[in-house]
Order: sequence, then C-alpha cells, then structure tokens
Amino acid sequence: MKQLLFFPLIAMIGCAHTGLDAHAQDGPCDAVPTAFEQHVHRVLSDTTGRFFHDYPTPTPLTCELLGMLQEELKDDSVRYHFEHLHQRFGDPRAGAAFTFIKRHTDFALAMALATHWNPDTRIEAVEAVNHYRRIRPMVCATQEHYTRLEEQDRAAVRYFIKVMETTPLYISGSENATIHSIYMQAVMQTLDRFTGQEHSTTGDMRRTLDMTDVRLQRALTDWRTWLER
Repeated sequence: MKQLLFFPLIAMIGCAHTGLDAHAQDGPCDAVPTAFEQHVHRVLSDTTGRFFHDYPTPTPLTCELLGMLQEELKDDSVRYHFEHLHQRFGDPRAGAAFTFIKRHTDFALAMALATHWNPDTRIEAVEAVNHYRRIRPMVCATQEHYTRLEEQDRAAVRYFIKVMETTPLYISGSENATIHSIYMQAVMQTLDRFTGQEHSTTGDMRRTLDMTDVRLQRALTDWRTWLER
C-alpha cells in the first residue's frame, strides 16, 4: 500500500467545518506571485486523473507555507527535488525527495509533499513532518534559528488544522477508506506532536480511524488554543 521512508469525493461521512485561522485563509495570496502559486499547484496536482474520484482533494498549501517554499526553492538541490515530484518525470514515490528531506530536515519541501496528489506520498510527507518535530530536542541552533523553527511549527499546525476542517474524516470503499484513515490519523498525530497533546486516534487492526465528532471538536479546540499561546 505504501512504503515508509521515516515518513469528485465518494462519500463524506464526517467533516469539521469551522472558521479558519487568519493566516490560513483561502483566496489570493499576497506573499507570493500568482505564477508561482500556479506552478506549485501544477507540480503537485494529478493530471492523470488517476485519483480524481478516489480521495478528497488535498488541502492546498497556505500562503505562509507557499512563502516558505518559495524561499527554500532558491536552493538548487531543493528546487531539483521539487521539480521532479510530478508524475511526468517518473514515479513520484521513488524516494529521492524523501531521502533529501531526511538528510537535510527540509521543512518546506516536506510540507509541499503533504499536499501531493498521490495519497501514499501525502502520508509519507505528514510522517516526515512529524519526524521533523520529533527530533527537535536533538537540534542545537542559535536563538534566531529557534525563532524560525517556532514559526515553522505554527505554520504546520495552522495548515494541519485546516486539513481537519476541510477534509472528511471518512470515505467509503475498502482499500481507499483504509488509506484515507491512515492519512487522517497521521495528520492528527502530527498535530498532537507539535502541540504536546494526546488525542487518541487508535483504530482497529485494519487501521480504521476511530474518532467521533465530539472528540474531534474537542481536539480542534485544543489545537487552536495552543496557537493562541
């Protein structure tokens, strides 16, 4: 189904629709040129139509994450791996980008992959972002660097909250439903990792997500409260 490296909708059974953080609003993004935003969308979207009817459309990058990605793409190595994510360059799950992310702890590239058209790649990317936060205690950096890391943390939390607000918890089907459950669990576990919280998402042996609407609303409140610190 998927190989972990460290890392129209069929049915909508549950989805949390609430107000978005001001930093994660939809619409025109003043932080980056429109042409750049469109290019990112083309690279990360599915032009084959393979998953058009299998999974919910991935939540796009927020403006602040687009700005971080634009800055990161000034690096030739990052730009090379990003440009080769599209299916026209071969298998987007080949692993080169994830190897780069793991070696360089590249936050912006991992977050971009979290919006990729391929559901397995999205899961790998979310787990890569989770790993990025997990190894924080081992990071030794200047105060300026830590400030930048905290900005990235908050950008990630805002984005993943937006995912929870715009993506159904469950979809119908068999394999697709299981993959989607793994994805949603990965998002919630990553939110807990960043915010230092615990909202159990343990499902059954088939990896089916177990999260009621009441528990989800409580979790969203807790994650937003962390942002307000």
